[in-house]
Amino acid sequence: MDKKKIKKSIGSQSSKQPYTLHLIAGATGDLLHRLASVAVTQFSDVDMHIVAHPLVDDLDKLQETLDHLEGEHPIVIHALPSSAAKRLVRHQCVARRIPHYDATGPLLDFLADCVGSLPDNDLSRLHKVDAAYQNRIEAMEFALAHDDSLGLPTLREADIVIVGVSRVSKSPTTLYLSSRGFKVANVSISPQTGFPEELSKINKRKIVAFTTQPKRLQVIRAERLQHNGVASSDYDNLQQVIREVMESEAEYRKRGYPVIDVTNRTIEQVAAEIMDKLSLSPR
Repeated sequence: MDKKKIKKSIGSQSSKQPYTLHLIAGATGDLLHRLASVAVTQFSDVDMHIVAHPLVDDLDKLQETLDHLEGEHPIVIHALPSSAAKRLVRHQCVARRIPHYDATGPLLDFLADCVGSLPDNDLSRLHKVDAAYQNRIEAMEFALAHDDSLGLPTLREADIVIVGVSRVSKSPTTLYLSSRGFKVANVSISPQTGFPEELSKINKRKIVAFTTQPKRLQVIRAERLQHNGVASSDYDNLQQVIREVMESEAEYRKRGYPVIDVTNRTIEQVAAEIMDKLSLSPR
C-alpha cells in the first residue's frame, strides 16, 4: 500500500517523552494534519512526531495501516466517515491499548442533532472532482508560470501579485496561496532591474509588497551564497542590503502598495494578512 508519511518533530531534547501521532484519513487528510500540527505545538515538554496516513479509503487499507503503526507511544487520530471504519479503529486500538480519537464523529453527531438527519457516510464524496478542485489545479499552474517575474505579459490575470526584493519568501507564499485556489504571481525587484512597467498596468488593489529586517535578509542571502559556493558580493553586503530594503519600501509607499513585514513569520500568517489587506475571502 502506498503510504505517505509526514513527520514533524516538536522539540529535539532527548530527555523529552517521545510520542508518535498517527493521522488516518479517508481522503487527503490536509485539514486533519493542520489541526494536529497546531495542537502539538502546545506540548513543549514532549517530543511529538506526526505520521500521516492519507487515502485510507477501504477496510483492507485501514487494517494494513493499523497493523503497521510504528513509533514510540502511538496515538491515533482518524477522520473516517464510514461507521465500519470507525468501529475497526476502535476495536483494534482498544485491544492494543492505543489511545484513539475520532476527529469527525463529534462534529457529525453535533450536526445530525442540529438538523435532525443522519449523515450519509459516503466516502466517494470526499474524492469528488469539482470546480473548486479544478480551480486549485489551474491556480497552481498559474503560480509556476508566474514565479520570480515570469509571465509578465499576463500579470493582469492574477488575483494577487506579490512584489519584493530577493529572498523575502515570495515563492513559498505564492505556492501556498495557489494551493488555496488563488492565481498568484510574484515579481522580483532589485537595484539593477527596478520595477517592471507591467506593474503599472494592473489593478493596484491586487498588489501587496513584502519587506523584512535587513539584518535578517543579509543572513539569509549570505547562507544562500555559501550553500551555492559563491563568493560574497553586494547581494549580501549588509550596507547594500539596508539601502536596498529602504529604497524598495520608499517606492512601495510612493506607489500605494500595502506592505507586509515577513520577518520571523510563517507562510500561513503572511498569507492571512495578504487576504485581509486585499479583502479576499477564503476559497
